[in-house]
Amino acid sequence: MSGLKMTNCEEREELLETHRYINVDHDHWWDCVYADFTEDMREVGIDVRRMYFSGFCSQGDGACFEGGFANIKTYLDKHHVDQYPMIRKLLQHDGSVYADSSHTGHYYHSNSVTISVEASERFYHVLECPTEFHEQIADQWDVLLDIELIDFEREVAEQWRTYMDDLYRRLEAEYDYLTSDEAVWETIEANEMEAA
Repeated sequence: MSGLKMTNCEEREELLETHRYINVDHDHWWDCVYADFTEDMREVGIDVRRMYFSGFCSQGDGACFEGGFANIKTYLDKHHVDQYPMIRKLLQHDGSVYADSSHTGHYYHSNSVTISVEASERFYHVLECPTEFHEQIADQWDVLLDIELIDFEREVAEQWRTYMDDLYRRLEAEYDYLTSDEAVWETIEANEMEAA
């Protein structure tokens, strides 16, 4: 009786090791993680257009994404409630502020992207300036806007890199689950696989 039990345990272990990567040996095992992450980012005002990752055991592994603002007002409300009054004022006057995250290099971690933020207009262009006085105000606001944009770009880059690191942790957790004994055994049972 104990010999049969031992054989069953040995067969189980053999099957588990033989098929350890059955759940991740195809492209797109990460689709659910990508979909959830994309939705989570949209809820905080970020449009994720493309994601990259490498993992999970080498130096330089990580994840990153390319994207921009899905909705800058949502982004400001979620991350900077009482900050950046000049950016908010520009938006109130139908101006636009854009962010762009672009992958560069051969690695796919949070520092392998270039993140930039810029305003497409200045107050001088969005305010009606019928008098010299209005032009002076617009010029002063543009100076303040430029100062805010420098700080805002730094904050956006820091926050987005934090999100990229979170994406990597999510992918790693999914990979660990899909290669776990439990998940592999479920696949083996579902496909009625037997030891060779």
